[in-house]
Amino acid sequence: MIGIRRKVLAVGAVAMITAAGLVGSPTSAVFAEGAAVTDWMQTQSDVDAAQGTPGNSSNQGGWADMAGGLTARPYVTSMSVINGGETTPIFTANAPVAAQVAPGRLGAVVAPVNLCPAGQAEQPGHCYSTPNRVALTVVYGAEGGGNGWDFSSERAQTVTPAVTEDTIIDMTIALNTLGKSLRWSWLNGHLTDWRTDNLGQDDATVHVRFRPATIPSVDWASLPAGNGCTATPIFNCEIAQAQDEMLGATLLFSLDDTLDPALTGSVFATRNAIAGFLQPGGSAAAPLLDIQAASTHLTSLGELRKGTIEAFLPAGAMLNLYGVLPTDAAWVFSTTRTGSAGTNDAPTYAPWAASPERSEGVLVTVDNITFSVPTYKVKSRLKAVSTSAKTAGKTTTVRAGVTGCSKQAPCVATIYEVTKAKSLRYRGARTAVLNRTVTAKTVALSVRSTVLKKGDRYLLVVRNAKTKRPVASSLGAVN
Repeated sequence: MIGIRRKVLAVGAVAMITAAGLVGSPTSAVFAEGAAVTDWMQTQSDVDAAQGTPGNSSNQGGWADMAGGLTARPYVTSMSVINGGETTPIFTANAPVAAQVAPGRLGAVVAPVNLCPAGQAEQPGHCYSTPNRVALTVVYGAEGGGNGWDFSSERAQTVTPAVTEDTIIDMTIALNTLGKSLRWSWLNGHLTDWRTDNLGQDDATVHVRFRPATIPSVDWASLPAGNGCTATPIFNCEIAQAQDEMLGATLLFSLDDTLDPALTGSVFATRNAIAGFLQPGGSAAAPLLDIQAASTHLTSLGELRKGTIEAFLPAGAMLNLYGVLPTDAAWVFSTTRTGSAGTNDAPTYAPWAASPERSEGVLVTVDNITFSVPTYKVKSRLKAVSTSAKTAGKTTTVRAGVTGCSKQAPCVATIYEVTKAKSLRYRGARTAVLNRTVTAKTVALSVRSTVLKKGDRYLLVVRNAKTKRPVASSLGAVN
């Protein structure tokens, strides 16, 4: 396996936000076992406070308990909402401040997850000196104090500007001192745009645009003990029907650095689900990615529940995990359902080009999913191709054995130099150094050793000259 599964406090990547004291948030009150469903959560001031101080009565640390304190925590630098093409700025910030959200207005709460209180030693699987997750929830100010998060509730209907399932939320988050540890992220919502910058550095930022999504509320106290609906990975989850449907907008950043760094900058979004999980696996020769989601079989109205999973894999993940380019995803990838029986639409693969709003990569979407716990395995259809490269004098020669190329069916081989610098690897940076027609099963391609030298990483892509479909795509290193 490429990654290591880590059990976390509460029961998983979603419910564990309870550990940060976010009782009533869409990632705790709805999912935490035994908790009552309520449209209430703590304010930013509460989660900034140290454990045991007024406002933070949880058994885990607040931001003040982390080394560096409040100035070191992630924060939202800008937030706006878009309704019908009209953009309304909500706030901007250049430092992590705990501005109160006025009644009827919008804001955001950024909370640590699984953070040890000051003075408490780390207990892996329970708490850490720095949080292994960070939760961001879009909220509104509630009368009488506190924040609400369910935008379908009656009291949220007076919030200005309005937030509905058609609203686009636009925000930029500075990960601050925790930017070096970002791996994958989970979003409750419909993903529109996603861009990461300076990954692997303290000044890493995330810019996201998304729509809120429905979350089924569940009476956890009525379920049999030992259910794994929000475990990592998810297991043993059978919930017949939801109690209610709530509308929330939540983002969870995973800082668990035991997972493969190739996933850095990935994000997956769910709609009509109560939990999700992302896990790399397989082997270096045959990598795969497991994407899970859990939900109730029926809606609160007794109708068959259908949900959606969207997984954005940035170019760096595509290149370093699968050895393929985003533009080839539709031909290369297969996504199959395992786990619980059910149905869904055929997966789609939409390449994203780099832009001011988007990172380069591919968006994998599966719609109309029935539950309870489907697992989607994303893997490459291409057979592993053995490739080697060696430098001799002024020439580097790349060799590979490729089926499907002949004089009757010529191919075009492209060699890319793959950038080794960590920050650029996250972006999947590469430069084409050779394009050549090939008509044999054995490929031997030579470039100047000043262009591709010993120790350099490269990507060899061979496509059918007529159809442009890839027949081989493999990473290698020059000896």
